Amino acid sequence: MDTYYPLKKVAQIFGDNNLKFSIEELERAGDIPASRKFRSGALFRNGWSKAELPLIGEKVGYFPKFSKSVALSVFTTKGGVLKSTLALNLARTAALHGLKTCVVGLDIQGDVTTALGYDFDIKPNSQLDEIIEKLDQTKGLNDLFAGQVSLEDIIVGTDLPNLFLIPETPELVALNDSLNNINRREFWLKEKVVAPLKNYFDIIIMDCSPNWNKLTTNALVACDSLISPLECKINNFRNFKVFSHFLKEFKNEMRLNFENVFIPTKFAPNKKLSSDIFTWYQENVEGCTSLGIKESVTAEEAMALNISILEHAGLKPIGRDMVTLMKEVHQRVESSLVNSNREFGHDQRILSAQKFNFNGARP
Repeated sequence: MDTYYPLKKVAQIFGDNNLKFSIEELERAGDIPASRKFRSGALFRNGWSKAELPLIGEKVGYFPKFSKSVALSVFTTKGGVLKSTLALNLARTAALHGLKTCVVGLDIQGDVTTALGYDFDIKPNSQLDEIIEKLDQTKGLNDLFAGQVSLEDIIVGTDLPNLFLIPETPELVALNDSLNNINRREFWLKEKVVAPLKNYFDIIIMDCSPNWNKLTTNALVACDSLISPLECKINNFRNFKVFSHFLKEFKNEMRLNFENVFIPTKFAPNKKLSSDIFTWYQENVEGCTSLGIKESVTAEEAMALNISILEHAGLKPIGRDMVTLMKEVHQRVESSLVNSNREFGHDQRILSAQKFNFNGARP
C-alpha cells in the first residue's frame, strides 16, 4: 500500500512550511498531480503519494539538476562517522527533487544497501534455505566483472520511482582482488559502470568502504567530487592529517582534480573538545562546509527508518541544518562542474552506447 503525505508534511520535506502556498498554487494550475483523499487514522485527509513527491520537489525544492550528470564518492578512512548516512541523505534528497539517482554500494558491510531498504525480504522466521536462495539471486558488481550479467541486470529499484541501487554483495571482496589482474585496473569502475550510468542518471553516488582498497581507488578515479565526513572526535581528528596527505598524493599521482567536500559529523556543541575540533576543521581544512551533522537521535531514527533526515524531521533544527548543508554541497559540486567545463572547453565525460531497459521495479 502506498504512503501518502498531507500538504504540511510535503512542505516540511522540502524544508519550508511556507511552501504550502506554492504547492497549492501549482496544484490549481495543474503543474503537479492533484492531491487525493487518504485515510489517516480515523480521519480522511488530502495528500500526495510518495511516488508523486519528486514531481513536487522538482518544482518547489532547492536541489535542482546539475549542468551535467555527476558522480560523487562518499569516502573517508574511518568507519562509524556517518558516511552511509551522508550517502543516504544525498541520494534521497536528489531523488525527491526529481533527479534520476543511482547509488553504487562499494562497502562489504552493506550499510547503504540496508539503509535504502534492500534487505532481500529476509524475515526473522525465514528458513535458512529460503534466505540462501534469495541471497544467491542478488547479482552485483562481481557478476558484472565476470561477464555473467549486464549492467542493467544489477540495478534495482527502491521506494522512490527515480532512486535506484546497485546493492553490495559479499562477492565485493573477490572483485577487489580480481581488479589486480587486469590492465587499467584503476579505471574499471569508471569505464564499465559510471560512464554508462551517466547516460541515464543525473547523479551517481558511490558509497565506499572505510578501507582504501582497489574499489575505493576506482571510485575516486570515477568521481567528479569527493564527499568526505570529518567526525568531530579526537581519533578522526588525528586520522584526518594522514588521510589528507595520502589523498593529495593520490590526486597528484593519478592527475585527478575532483572537488573535495569535507563535512563535519557527530558535532556536539555542548562538548568543548568537539567544538574545538569543529572550529579547527572550518579554519584549517580547505573544502570544509559551513555546517555539519550534529550528534542526534533524530538522525539515527531516520537511518533506521530508511529515510532521510528531512523526511523524518524536516522542520527540526537538524532538518533545517540539513537543508543548508545540501544546498552548500550542491553549490560546491555545480561550481566544480562549471569550472571543469571552462578548463576543458566542453563536456569531457565518456559516452557509452549502452541503454537501460530495466523497469525499476523492486525485486
